[in-house]
Amino acid sequence: MQAVSSSPTPSAQRLQPDEPFESRRDTHAGSAMSLRGLGKRYGTHWALKDISLEIMPGAVHVFFGENGAGKSTLISLLAGANQPTAGTLAIGMHTGCFRSVNEARSHGVRAVFQEFSLVPNLTVADNIALGDEAMAWGGILGKALMRREARALIERLGFDLDENALVGGLSRGKQQMVEICKALRCVPKVLILDEPTASLTTHDTQALFALLAKLKEQGTAIIYITHRMEEIAELGDVVTVLRDGAWVATVPAGTDESHLIELMSGRTLADLYPAPRTELGAVRLEIRGLSTVGKELDDINLEVRAGEIVGVGGLVGCGKSELGQACFGLLEATRGSIAVDGKAMCFRHPAQAIEAGVWYSPPDRKRDGLSMMRPASENMLLSSLAFGPGRSRLLRRKAEAETSRRLSSKVDFPAGRLGEAVENFSGGNQQKVLLAKGLGQEIDVYIFDEPTVGVDVGARAAVYRYIAELSASGAAVLLISSDLPELLGLSNRLLVMRNGRLVAQFDRAGYEQHLILEQFFE
Repeated sequence: MQAVSSSPTPSAQRLQPDEPFESRRDTHAGSAMSLRGLGKRYGTHWALKDISLEIMPGAVHVFFGENGAGKSTLISLLAGANQPTAGTLAIGMHTGCFRSVNEARSHGVRAVFQEFSLVPNLTVADNIALGDEAMAWGGILGKALMRREARALIERLGFDLDENALVGGLSRGKQQMVEICKALRCVPKVLILDEPTASLTTHDTQALFALLAKLKEQGTAIIYITHRMEEIAELGDVVTVLRDGAWVATVPAGTDESHLIELMSGRTLADLYPAPRTELGAVRLEIRGLSTVGKELDDINLEVRAGEIVGVGGLVGCGKSELGQACFGLLEATRGSIAVDGKAMCFRHPAQAIEAGVWYSPPDRKRDGLSMMRPASENMLLSSLAFGPGRSRLLRRKAEAETSRRLSSKVDFPAGRLGEAVENFSGGNQQKVLLAKGLGQEIDVYIFDEPTVGVDVGARAAVYRYIAELSASGAAVLLISSDLPELLGLSNRLLVMRNGRLVAQFDRAGYEQHLILEQFFE
C-alpha cells in the first residue's frame, strides 16, 4: 500500500529545558487520528481485521485484549513500525499509512513499546537524544547541551534517573523510564504506551500518571495498553476491546471489570481464581533467621506446608524477590537456615536447589528464564536434561518430543507450536513455556516470582490453574507478586515484606485489602 500524504509538516516540537508541558495547548476540531478498515495479514492469517476507530485528542484510549488479540499489531501500524495490508489511517493532512517510525514521528506520533530500543553502552542522555542529537558550533556533537536537556526533561517528568549513567547498567524499570523520556522529548500529538508501568516502582508510576494528566490537558491523544484492570478505571476515558484481531466493543473506561473480562475472553471474573486447597500437609519449606550478605533480607522466618500457597507482597524493593532468589541459591546467606521436607540445606547454586526439589520461576522471563531464540520444546526440556527422570548424556529425540507435548498440555500451551522460537510468542505463551520448565523434574517446593507480569487476563487464568493444580498435588508454593488481587485470590496466607523483613501475616479468613495495604508502608 502506498501512503498518500502532503509533504510532512512535523507537529512534534522539542521542548526547551525551561518550558512547561502546558505551554503548547493544541486544539483539535475533530479526532487526533482516524482509523478506517485497518488490517494486517501474515501469509493467509489475518492478525488484524477491519479496525475502524476515532482516537480523540485530550483523552486516554485503552486497547484491551488477551495476548494475541491484535493490540501489538495495531499499535505497530499506528507507530510506523509495520504497514497495513488493508485500510488507512489519517492524522492532520496525512492519509494512508506510515512507511517508517521516522515518518510517524514527523506527524507527531510517538510510541513506547514493551521491547526497548536502547543502546546499552551509551548514557541515558545519549539514548534520549539518539537520532536527534544536538550539535554544537562547528558541527561537533553537543554533549553538554544534550546532558542539560536530558536533566531538564527527567526533572520535569519526575523520574529518578541519572542522565550520565550507562543504560546497560540500569534496572529494567529505569530503562523503561529512559524509553518514556525518549518519547516525550518532543510534545506528541499521539502518544502510544504499551504496558508502561510493568517495571516501574509505585513512585515512578504515579509520576507517569501525573504526566499523562498534563498531556491530556494540552490535547495529546494517548493510546494505552495495560493488563492491570485498576489502571483502566484510573487513567482511561474509553476502552476498545479486541479479540482474535477483530474489534469487539468500545465502551467507557468506567465499565465494570467483570463485563470487560467477558467482552475480552468470554469468561467471568469469578472464574479467574481457583479456590485454594484447605487440607494441608506437613511443612515442606522452612526458613529460620535467614539474612543475606548484601542485607537484602534480615531475619526471615516462614514455613510453607504441602498443598499450601503462601503469598508474599510488598512495595518494589521491599525484598520479596530477593527472598525467592535466596531460597534458590542466587543470593548468599550470612546466617539462618533453609530446610526442605525437614532436611537442612545450604544452596550455593541453583543446581543444588533443583536437586533438592526446589524450583524458582524468575520475574524477567526474557533475561533470566528463557533462551529466546531457541524453540519452545527445547526451553521446556532444558532443565530436565540434567535433573529430570530421563537425564542422560545422550539426546533421545522421540522421548523428548513426547515429554514436551506432555508438558505443553499441562500449561495449556499450543502443542503445534513447540518447534517455534520463543521470541515469536506472546507474553502469555512465553510465560507458559517458563512454567513448563518446572515440570520436567521432581519438585516439591515451587517459588513463583511475578508469574503473570505482562500476561493478559485470559493467559492468567491458565497460570492460576497451573499453580492451583501444583498445590493440589501436594507441592508447597511460595507466590511472590506485586498484584494484590492475585495474592488475595490464590493464597491460603499472605505475608507482607518491608525493608527486607516480614512485618505482617494475614490468614485467608481475615483478608481485608485496606488493612494489608497499610502494612506496605511504614
